[in-house]
Amino acid sequence: MSISLFSFLMSVMFSTVFILGIHVLRNRPFFLKSFEVHTLLTLYGLCLFRMVVVIELPFTIPVGLRGAFSRVYDRVRQFQMPVGKEDIELTAFLCCIWAVVAGVLFTRFIWRDHAVKKELALCHRNENKDAERALSKAMAVSSRKLPVNVCVCGSIDIPMGLGLFHKWIYLPDEKFAKEELYYIMMHEYTHFCNRDGVVKLLTMLFCCVFWWNPAVYILKKDVSQILEIKCDVYATQSFTKKERLEYLLTILRVLKGNPAPGNSPSPLTATGLISRTKGDNTKERFELIMKAANQVKWKYQAILLSCSMVLLVLSYSFVLQPAFDPPVEDIFTDESTVEWDSEDVYILQHSDMTYSLVLGNGEKCPISDPVLQFYIDAGTTIRKE
Repeated sequence: MSISLFSFLMSVMFSTVFILGIHVLRNRPFFLKSFEVHTLLTLYGLCLFRMVVVIELPFTIPVGLRGAFSRVYDRVRQFQMPVGKEDIELTAFLCCIWAVVAGVLFTRFIWRDHAVKKELALCHRNENKDAERALSKAMAVSSRKLPVNVCVCGSIDIPMGLGLFHKWIYLPDEKFAKEELYYIMMHEYTHFCNRDGVVKLLTMLFCCVFWWNPAVYILKKDVSQILEIKCDVYATQSFTKKERLEYLLTILRVLKGNPAPGNSPSPLTATGLISRTKGDNTKERFELIMKAANQVKWKYQAILLSCSMVLLVLSYSFVLQPAFDPPVEDIFTDESTVEWDSEDVYILQHSDMTYSLVLGNGEKCPISDPVLQFYIDAGTTIRKE
């Protein structure tokens, strides 16, 4: 196994194609309704795996490309960037930029998340007894029992859940009916049970590292929406039709609420009942909750995942790289070097059991036993004197 620039480029190319392909399918309602969010999350997981694991396996076949690809690579390889008193290769310079920007984005992500969490921590003493009772009710119907706290925070305008180890549900400083509080608690508690915060964290870190690839931002948006749909499906799976309608009305109630003036930005790893981000596809969530999906049989899901795994393996089967013709001056070094065609060459066996290589121009060159075996293995014919 080995890692090279070309194996990395292949990894980026295939993972980008996979992400774009899943994005196109994901925007078709029949696909999401048929194959469920679990299948989509698995497919995106394969995309992340392909982008991160950039090795060349023993069966990987190098495919040489000539023409423009080789010329561009040769120009890039030879280009030198002046840095101070030294000149460094362009590829090394780009890698430095990649690392610096990724470091800045990671630091900014950590700082912002810490600052918002610190501000939200000031609200931990703001109790809401009705919300606590609603949370207890939601925990009672769940198969998992997690330590979760709830509080009211005036600087937010939508309910949200936050925390990987110390889990909190934050409510805006608004008056909610008891039924609404129950559906809000059920939604956020289901997010914790599904470990959606961990998935969002890993997605954010992935975007920090591969910030230069536009496909990762498509993946980030899709994963966020899929997590919300998955949470809706789990939270409402035992609801009656009336309860589903009340659940959706609660989402509408929060969505139509007025944004809090001067509200703090939400932590990037937080899960919320809704999002006020432009382009948030709330309509899709409503349709999937109210209308039961036409599930295909598990074998079709298995076929889809199997085909995806086959494509993943095939993506490791070859690697594209530039191919160059060796310069003629490196082949014919002096007048004693003779060019010959293997079809015009044969081995002559002498009566004393010695051998000579006969070239196309009739010239005979004595050869030793090891060299003889080499030409025999290459398929050169043997003639007796």
